[in-house]
Amino acid sequence: MSGIATIHRALYYQIAVLVTGAILVGFILYKHFYAHTSLTGYYTIGVILNNIELSKNDLEVVHFVIDTHVNIINQQGGIDGRQLRVKYLDDKGSPAEARKVVEETIGDRNLIGYVGCWSSTRSKAISEVVGPAGVPFIGGYSLTPLFKDYPNMFTYEQSIKDVEARFELLLKGKYKRPSFIGKAGDLYSFALLDKMRALEKTDPEFKVVLEKWYPANYQFKQADLDSLSHLLAGNSDFLLLSFESVISSTLIKHLRKTGVNLPVFTGLGDLGFVASQTDGEIYGELYDLSVIGIPGTFNLRLQEQIPAFQKEVVPGEKLDLQLSFGARMADAIGLMASAAQDNSNESPDIRTRINRGLERYISGSRIYRGWFDDWYFTPERSKAGDVLLAWKPPSLSRHILAPEQYLRINDSLSQVPVLYTHIDMVQINRVSDLDRSFYATFYLQLSTNSEIAINQIDFTNAARSETSHEYLLDIKLLSRTRQSVLPTLYEYLYKVSGKFLFEPDLRNYPFDKQKFSIHFQPSAAVQPFLVQPSATALNDSIFDMKGWEYVDQYVGYDHDLVSFVNTFKDQQRTLPFYKFSYTYVLARARVDFFLKVLTPLLVILIVSYFSVFIPLHRFETMEAMQVTSLLASIALYFSAYKPVMEYATISDKIFIFTYVMITSLIGTSIVQFVKRKKYDTESQIAKVYQHYVFPAIIVVFTLLIVS
Repeated sequence: MSGIATIHRALYYQIAVLVTGAILVGFILYKHFYAHTSLTGYYTIGVILNNIELSKNDLEVVHFVIDTHVNIINQQGGIDGRQLRVKYLDDKGSPAEARKVVEETIGDRNLIGYVGCWSSTRSKAISEVVGPAGVPFIGGYSLTPLFKDYPNMFTYEQSIKDVEARFELLLKGKYKRPSFIGKAGDLYSFALLDKMRALEKTDPEFKVVLEKWYPANYQFKQADLDSLSHLLAGNSDFLLLSFESVISSTLIKHLRKTGVNLPVFTGLGDLGFVASQTDGEIYGELYDLSVIGIPGTFNLRLQEQIPAFQKEVVPGEKLDLQLSFGARMADAIGLMASAAQDNSNESPDIRTRINRGLERYISGSRIYRGWFDDWYFTPERSKAGDVLLAWKPPSLSRHILAPEQYLRINDSLSQVPVLYTHIDMVQINRVSDLDRSFYATFYLQLSTNSEIAINQIDFTNAARSETSHEYLLDIKLLSRTRQSVLPTLYEYLYKVSGKFLFEPDLRNYPFDKQKFSIHFQPSAAVQPFLVQPSATALNDSIFDMKGWEYVDQYVGYDHDLVSFVNTFKDQQRTLPFYKFSYTYVLARARVDFFLKVLTPLLVILIVSYFSVFIPLHRFETMEAMQVTSLLASIALYFSAYKPVMEYATISDKIFIFTYVMITSLIGTSIVQFVKRKKYDTESQIAKVYQHYVFPAIIVVFTLLIVS
């Protein structure tokens, strides 16, 4: 009996050791992969949105982007060691409701600021509460003069001064008889109408022929729609329509059906949202001031996040608009968090510290590198940036950049060309992980309203000759034409071949995906241009890419702000600089790795497994097979191709797994041989491991790799 009791005690001891070890390993893995920095307490930022301007799906995507960014902030330590939370507030599109939700939450001392509220009128209502209280606010208003008395109020929109200047350039010399239909009581609509009235005073030929105001939430009847169509038909050459996106879409739809085809400027509504609500139909010529940057592209920092976003959100026609809108909100939150960490002031009040921190971003003294854009503020506390004119041509169902764009260069607005580009990739080959280079051949199509030479374009990631330092590119002009129809466009077609550089990420080798990009930018910062890519549907996914498989492609841009100092005035200034990138995402073909590495390793593991069935009295033979298998796997590692990196790739981990598994067989075989003459639990466990656990682990691991 005592012998059995001893065996039981030994068994319990071994089980306890195994359970303790499993718990310890699990705790270590949890701390490594999931546990965040310990945060005590929390701060809250109010995010003001509504379901009038945004649909349910829009809100879901925007919430997801914001929550993702907040999680990153918390993983990095939160704010002052406290967790950052967001509180979503619904202003219901009403100034009174916007003020109400702020009054209900502003007394919370854990609340450190507000972002959102996409309206000058609603922001004005909020300012009467937020302004005197000194609560940090980054809103969505353009009428900056209304908020000049409140240094705690900033906006992620461009100021009305810049908006009016660009709106005036659109109207001047092109339209003479504009009309206005707008939302009564909306301050932004009043400002745009005032700009047209100001043009009447300076240009005797310019006249606003129609001015109509309708209350908020007005239900348009058929008689109203017919009356508007009658008033506009033949009497006006331009319409400023200043309603939210849903109402604007309804009105435009009716106008087009009744034959009123004049250009429409969507004042309060966003052109992207308006166009997306027309069920793909073509609704004539539309204009708007773009709030999401360059249509059809993303900031490269945002582009890097999109694969993760697409796993969690349902992609749709408005995904680019939703992601851009959400990223802008997320950036505003990140900007507040960054301002709170400003070490230049030590105010004990977190709200005061954020306000002082935000002031350091005025005039480019500091720049916040966000997902949506690079951020700094003008002296009016509006987001500095370019006001781009979005245009939906009559023949397209999507909006693009208008041919006439103006950027602020040397403190004045200068017209810059827009390059309507399309790249037809022919081949990507001779990829070298070691040299970090690849060769590409492609056709580059350029269309622009002014002549441009290829030497005005700098292919920044093209490899250079070690002797002459010239780009290793062969560029041939295949055709050059000029369209006579309006707008006049010069069209160029080039064939480009050469060597380009890239930054491989080989952590997942050989199951990795690499980004092969063609980067280009203006050769001179003072002679900028903008790039408008072709529609995604026109992208060609079939080209020569030996050893690789096509995954995706996209066009991105990087809006750098180059800072420089005026030595004689001790002033810091910034120069905006656009860089563009056509990126092809390719996955490495796995066949070669499967045939030359994975299959031989599986054979080695199977042979090792078969050795456990050799009787223990032939122990030398068993061990010889297992040791030989271990040496064979090591030899295969040194003979197989592997990138030289400072970290382990998946390929390295597969070999390490093989070594560990074969070594475990050797160890358990030794245990069985040593304990062969005793009835021992350890010997039984070793036998069960060899016969059942080992092959199960191999099968599961193989299925994970193959899948």
